[in-house]
Amino acid sequence: MYKFLFLVIILISFSNRVQSQLTQKLPYRKPNKTEYNPTFFPTFQKEINLAVPSLGSFAVLRHDTLVYEHYFHGGTDTTLFNIKSITKSIISAIGGIAKDNGKLPDLNTPVLNILTEYNHSSYPENVWFALTRSEDDSIRRTLTLQNILTMQTGFEWDDFGPLANAYVSSSDPVRFMLDLPFSHNPGETFNYCSGASSIFGAVLDKVLKTDLKKYANSTLFNPINVILKKWDTDPTGRYVGASEMYLTTQDLIRFGLLYLRNGKANDKQIISDLWIKESLAKHATLDKWPTLINPNGYGYFWWRRKTNGRQAYIASGAGGQLICIIPDLDMVIATTCFFNEKNRGRTEIKLLHSFIDKVVLATIVNTKK
Repeated sequence: MYKFLFLVIILISFSNRVQSQLTQKLPYRKPNKTEYNPTFFPTFQKEINLAVPSLGSFAVLRHDTLVYEHYFHGGTDTTLFNIKSITKSIISAIGGIAKDNGKLPDLNTPVLNILTEYNHSSYPENVWFALTRSEDDSIRRTLTLQNILTMQTGFEWDDFGPLANAYVSSSDPVRFMLDLPFSHNPGETFNYCSGASSIFGAVLDKVLKTDLKKYANSTLFNPINVILKKWDTDPTGRYVGASEMYLTTQDLIRFGLLYLRNGKANDKQIISDLWIKESLAKHATLDKWPTLINPNGYGYFWWRRKTNGRQAYIASGAGGQLICIIPDLDMVIATTCFFNEKNRGRTEIKLLHSFIDKVVLATIVNTKK
């Protein structure tokens, strides 16, 4: 009996210690005069507060420590923000870990070779538009994991139109997507498609054969000192690959830092540096985008852009949720916004990129001194 109680006490103590490590805050240091003009961040804070009324947070990490972190309109460092499509970049990371572990097949594998339950049989002649359906199915069978990750699905799709609402309302979002007709052959052209990440999430769900949230915590989040508490599911019970994951601002910084450090955290290789490089490389041409200033390509659910001449890699979510990684400056920036009546959607994202540019410019100017 006493041995059992002793064991329980040891386990509780170990669990509390792990929880304490996972919730430890990122280090902060006040930047000195050689890094930033003493008036820069106070002035910046007033300007961004006025420009982005839905703003929840803005944080800047440089050389592994926070040099600026501020919360707005009631937000705190414990607030769980709905990070929307940043979830896509995270699901890409989970895919990378699965591939490193031999669970995810080659990216040239057709999606329907994995999700065989969505592979249609041939249609009888009396089924309406049987020929058109068969033609689409023949294209569908060429759709690969690479096409999905790079938003080159070829689907007839508009992420900002009524079709997206139908996808969100469907009883099976993956089936909805895999029943869509095609406007292009897969791999031909970039077309942002939230439903693509639902398909990729379903692939992970199938090849991993385990609870995706638990897998994400054990292989990705816990090793970088993050606890994923909330992640919504679709009506089929699958965790949503496209969005609806909730994290704190410091969680976003830690995730960005993992990519800045080429997949390493706490002296361990969490994701292979090869997957990091492939994820951030240009796989799809993207020379313009309404909310992205100076875009220059798209990776595996990662955006690319130039900020003041420096290459940046972006995880972006609706309404102003952003992670911006600038390797040349050893920097990660994270922003969040509240979804309230003051949030202007895509306007917030574009504005926040302009404020990121201000921080980057100030960093470059002072680095050259």
